[in-house]
Amino acid sequence: MENYFLITWKENSVKIELLGIKEGGLKMIDFNKKINRSENDSRKWSGRKTFFGREDILPMWVADMDIETPDIVVKALKNKADQKIFGYTMENERYIDSLVNWVEKRHGYKLSSDKIAHSPTVVTSLNLLIKTLTNKGDKIMIQSPSYPQFINQIKNNGRKLLINEMIEREGKYEIDFIDFEEKAKKSVVFIMCSPHNPTGRVWKKEELLKIAKICIKYKVKIISDEIHSDLVLNGKHLPIANLGKEIEKIVYTCFSSTKTFNLAGIQSSFVVFPTIEEKKHFMREITLIGVHEPNSFCMDMVISAYTEGEEWLEELLNHLRGNIEFAIDYIEKNIPQIKVEKPEATYLLWLDLRKFGLEDEELKKKLVEDGGLALTMGSAFMGPGFARMNIACPRYMLEDGLERLKKAFE
Repeated sequence: MENYFLITWKENSVKIELLGIKEGGLKMIDFNKKINRSENDSRKWSGRKTFFGREDILPMWVADMDIETPDIVVKALKNKADQKIFGYTMENERYIDSLVNWVEKRHGYKLSSDKIAHSPTVVTSLNLLIKTLTNKGDKIMIQSPSYPQFINQIKNNGRKLLINEMIEREGKYEIDFIDFEEKAKKSVVFIMCSPHNPTGRVWKKEELLKIAKICIKYKVKIISDEIHSDLVLNGKHLPIANLGKEIEKIVYTCFSSTKTFNLAGIQSSFVVFPTIEEKKHFMREITLIGVHEPNSFCMDMVISAYTEGEEWLEELLNHLRGNIEFAIDYIEKNIPQIKVEKPEATYLLWLDLRKFGLEDEELKKKLVEDGGLALTMGSAFMGPGFARMNIACPRYMLEDGLERLKKAFE
């Protein structure tokens, strides 16, 4: 057994962080290596001028990682490329088995393979689930703050938005269940994010059970976006559909390997349905727009990630824990006006900037022009006065970002 530490020296003091413990002395992966995405066609990096008006800023906004995908996944991609033929594809048994086995091993939820449907992205799934589960004019409930695509997909499909505003207590978000029940009485569907983006909350079993009980009572179906499920920093993720057969009948769960292994560009996710018939209905819709088949590369890459990537993930989680601790410590010491609660999951920090007394556009201007830093502003999540910061990056980049954040508000 070997222990791995990060030792830093600053202002005549030494800080030692335990990054991980490995049986048999397995090699640690270097998540702090220099990276260059200048020719990566990255939305995060190549979009700086388009979205923020400047090229010379550090982008810490889009929720993908500035960390290399696992070598075993890259190897699978190269092996596929060596076949030199990239025709039409279809799901194979190994692909479906890898999804089933991963969810059972990591989250204790045994899926039925015949109730799983491939989808290119969770956003695609949200769009089509809204179409198949609701009618125009129906009311759909979400929570605020909320992932912006929940809002966009509801409005773009002609459905009405009901907002269950969460209660903030000392920086930690809780569900207002009194309001939740009132909104459930008028809703056809509730779209939830578990774990929650942007706050990083991991919902407790009792919270999930209360959500499910209310939704069953008022015949509300649940679309559960669980794309961050593998990024729980302490403890385990609990899929809401795994809380009982009665609950499973009303839940449509969206999973993906893309956040976990930094694969957003390969367009791969999957939906778990309560029944085979509902899966068939979804498949009719997704086939109409021609995105029902996995692309030539995604199946092999996902199979390799889900069958051989668990050790890499554990080391990634250690790296993220270290980055989160470092960032929060830095902010508390150097920018105490900014309040931030340690996330229970994800690699996102939800920064409370309200003490500066500025509107989001003014905050964004200060971050970009004075700090040279690109963050996602809270208004996109229905959380004005906040900003979301992505810390899934090498430590040198995080340090640079934090110094820029300090500079913006000096």
